[in-house]
Amino acid sequence: MEKIFLLFLLVVFISGCGGGSSSPQSIPEIPTPTQLPGLLVQIKTENDLVDSVKRGFKDELALGVVSVPLEYYKSHFTTSYTLESNVDEHDYVKYDGEYLYIAPSRSLECCFVLNSPITNSSSEGSSIDSEKSIRIMSTDPATAGITQVGSIPLEDDNSIEGLYLNNDRLALINSSGWWGRWGNSFETLDSWVNQSVGFKIYNSTNTESPEKLWEMEVEGGFVSSRKVGNKVHLVTRHTPQVEGLKYFVSDSATYLNNEQLIDALTIEDILPKFKINGIEREILQADSCYVTDVNHELAPANTGSPILTIILAIDIENPSIVSAVCYNESTNGIYVSENSIYLTQGDYTDGNEPKTLVHKFSIGSSIMYGGSGKIDGYISGGSNRDFRINEHEGFLRLVTTKLERFTVATNTYPFSAVRSVFDHSLFILKKTTGELNLETIASLPNARQPEPIGKPDEDLYGVRFLGDRLYLVTYERIDPLYVLDLSDHYNPIITGELEVKGFSDFLHPVNEDLLLGLGADENGLVKLELFNVENLNNPFSLDSVLLGQGADWNYSEARYNRKAFTYLNHSTEIDKFTVPVSSSFYNNETGYRTEENLYLFEILDKNLPSSASINSVGAISSSNNTNDGYWSANIFRSILHNDAVYFIVDGYVWSALWSAPYNQSGPH
Repeated sequence: MEKIFLLFLLVVFISGCGGGSSSPQSIPEIPTPTQLPGLLVQIKTENDLVDSVKRGFKDELALGVVSVPLEYYKSHFTTSYTLESNVDEHDYVKYDGEYLYIAPSRSLECCFVLNSPITNSSSEGSSIDSEKSIRIMSTDPATAGITQVGSIPLEDDNSIEGLYLNNDRLALINSSGWWGRWGNSFETLDSWVNQSVGFKIYNSTNTESPEKLWEMEVEGGFVSSRKVGNKVHLVTRHTPQVEGLKYFVSDSATYLNNEQLIDALTIEDILPKFKINGIEREILQADSCYVTDVNHELAPANTGSPILTIILAIDIENPSIVSAVCYNESTNGIYVSENSIYLTQGDYTDGNEPKTLVHKFSIGSSIMYGGSGKIDGYISGGSNRDFRINEHEGFLRLVTTKLERFTVATNTYPFSAVRSVFDHSLFILKKTTGELNLETIASLPNARQPEPIGKPDEDLYGVRFLGDRLYLVTYERIDPLYVLDLSDHYNPIITGELEVKGFSDFLHPVNEDLLLGLGADENGLVKLELFNVENLNNPFSLDSVLLGQGADWNYSEARYNRKAFTYLNHSTEIDKFTVPVSSSFYNNETGYRTEENLYLFEILDKNLPSSASINSVGAISSSNNTNDGYWSANIFRSILHNDAVYFIVDGYVWSALWSAPYNQSGPH
């Protein structure tokens, strides 16, 4: 009994350990993990984090180196299109079935569009004030009517990254940076210096003038966010600002001066500063940060980073930061499920064999490190790269690519050409019981199934996980659609393949038997394709539609940004969906002319998959747009509510009834 009592005291003591602050605005104590060690380890002393950041700075600035399942909408109106069910995503436009909230974008002020008020007789005398603000508009779905009823003036020059709605709460994310977060800029050291990210929460009960309840500002650049329940998980990146540091090193004097500046860094210089309601607060401590265990078998050759990746959990209903962690290694992507956040880290230190490290952070009552794994290849896909990652029933599935370029001889000048060979793979990982390790349990291709995914010259375009299935589209001259059966996590197999002209960038599951693809035909024009996938071994095309007939060139934002695609699923009625398209037409006499249209479609006979088809209903045009028809608009969104359609283009709204799309009104 005495031993049991001592053991009980030991357990109580261990469970009470951890960092934190008792300040009301600080995060709660985060318990020290008691699992076996993983690739990432929690910082124990401030000096450990300082040394890690210093090491990262020196590696980056070395002498001679230059730094360079789907949520179906069962209601009568649509909300933001999301990758995962029960995981909301920030967007410039949010709708609650009664009020439409539209945030201005930095792209409205850059380069092409003049931010000036407009008045149009067809829009019932409405006008948009030139002062930057979030517009609050009341809708009348019976008539497709829309009226501005209020606004939220924006107090600074920051870009609005997106909004969230949660009951009577409206949250907005703003950032001083706006140039994008993917590609080389994501990993470039100086992209994250001297920036700030803000988060504000309003009570939206009074739509005429919502009351601001809470605001937070943190040093760093905005990466992404997701909302699960009442919590928004906000991801930022921060490079400490070091006065006098040169990011382009070409001589020994600059190198030595950089070393002196880096060696002088302290923990106060490194951790990002927070303000809550205008008052500076201590939110993040060194022991909330994770770095690589250099002795771990998965550790890359280079560890430590000058950039801190910060994950914050913010409660919207009871405004506060409830949890925060920091990750001090390089990262190049993020995926969020209902239970976890996954950060991906490219590792190119193993010769010409790229690897991807993936780190799991659980997002329950607090954010906790949940383990790491390592796979071959890299995760590409631009802004849609998180389509290539999926958590399902405790398993993590990832699709990676390896690219090899080599020179081949030709019969014409310059008698050589560079050929690209793409190698695509599927990996399935599972957390090892009792360990912080994500173990690879299966992959494709493998020794039993060596057939490659795609032909040698085919890049990977569309990717979509749906339960126990995976759909892949590769492309060079034709579009092979691959269907993979993942019902046996330990033995995934390619069951079917279909070749059609063109390709699909974006895949949307209509139901278990029908798959909708949005991409381009062989001439580059926007195209829809409806696939029958009822038989995994024999997928086939049911219907295809070209959008913007007669255009010399066209483009749809929805191909690369899921939020521009809108789908209203009905269990008994016909499904409706919309696709925005910018088209360019050329005439020898008048020159170039552009059109911005929202095309309306229906899926007919969706419950009879052998005879289902796409029905074209018509289009809404953003006529009288402020860009004068020369430059394509930057942001397209649409809302469907019963028979009403609202087409939002760069903050302006055009509306019509589904049954009479060409009888439209706007801009509002």
